[in-house]
Amino acid sequence: MIGPHTGFNHWVRRPSGRHPDPFRLFAIAIALAAALSGCAPGKPSIDGTGTITIAGATLIDGTGAPPIEDAVVIVRGDRIEHAGSPAPRIFTAGVGFTHPEGFPPGKLGPATEEEAREMVRELAAEEVDLIKMWVDTFLDTRPKIEPEIRAAIADEAAQHGIPVAAHVFFENDVWQLVDAGVRFFVHGVRDQEVDDEFVAMVQEKGLSFAPALGQAKTFWWVAEHPELLDDEEFRAGLQPALLERLLDPENRAAMLESESTAKRRVAYDYVTKFVRRMNEAGVTVTVGSDSGAGNIAYGWGTHHELETLVEDAGLTPLETLAAAGAAAAAELTEEPDFGSIAEGMAADLVLLSADPLADICNTRQVDRVMQAGVWLERGLPEFPLRE
Repeated sequence: MIGPHTGFNHWVRRPSGRHPDPFRLFAIAIALAAALSGCAPGKPSIDGTGTITIAGATLIDGTGAPPIEDAVVIVRGDRIEHAGSPAPRIFTAGVGFTHPEGFPPGKLGPATEEEAREMVRELAAEEVDLIKMWVDTFLDTRPKIEPEIRAAIADEAAQHGIPVAAHVFFENDVWQLVDAGVRFFVHGVRDQEVDDEFVAMVQEKGLSFAPALGQAKTFWWVAEHPELLDDEEFRAGLQPALLERLLDPENRAAMLESESTAKRRVAYDYVTKFVRRMNEAGVTVTVGSDSGAGNIAYGWGTHHELETLVEDAGLTPLETLAAAGAAAAAELTEEPDFGSIAEGMAADLVLLSADPLADICNTRQVDRVMQAGVWLERGLPEFPLRE
């Protein structure tokens, strides 16, 4: 159930407090080099919670056991949380693109076409799986990335065989991005209802959309449903600072009364109609939860997206599960061995104790989870507290 909506920044957290003595640093460096030798893994990535992941390594654990190819080592705080091979598949866009003064902050903001191309080349050298760009004024508060810069990004990515996904809001931007070669879109048209000409173009070009409806809805939905804050899984999937803000009744009231929320409600009405029309026209709709953005809790957000696609956009539960499975997998790689249950496919399974076709909310009734043929231990996430 992974769409193209999440990018990862590659960096390493600097430990706080007193530095170890030089001998201890040297000993750790030797041990780590031995443990991860014989490979060229990607740079360690951090997921925004302080958890460091080293993926794609050949793991030699120091016990004399055979090396584990394509292993994952996960470090939380000063301890190794996981070392082995049953880890989630991660497809990364690296750092995405926006206007130099645009949103989100901390993204790549090329000022010229050549600068944009060089940034794409750097991402290609890091072997990212796709390129992401944000094309949005964010309710008329930030400038959009210029059309010629978008075209340069798409063209350079195509030369490296890397697909491009674009976050969009306005219909005219979709037309321009399609002309530039973009085929994957996040969200959808939210400024107006589309006509038959637009639908025909989408069908002809084979476009797909990951609408992330749940993310848009939570700008007011959580405030309207404060009982959600009593849900253990919802609370566990939020950064502590965000949970604290949502627990404050004054903050929730401000969310409902803000001018931006009123604008978002109008845009949401457009995008749900858009998704409904795309689905009726046979256009590919995929699931992207936008977890971690806005008020979306990790884990919980995917279930919420499934429910929203059914309740607000008119997809059937069966169509929604296909959007979360084979359709989403096809966006990430040309020949996925995951995303569906069939002979020869990866043994990734979610066993439910209730029928999701009778009620899409039953996807929350998880009995067991298998990753690569191994049953996983389930538990709630724990976000490290800031010092």
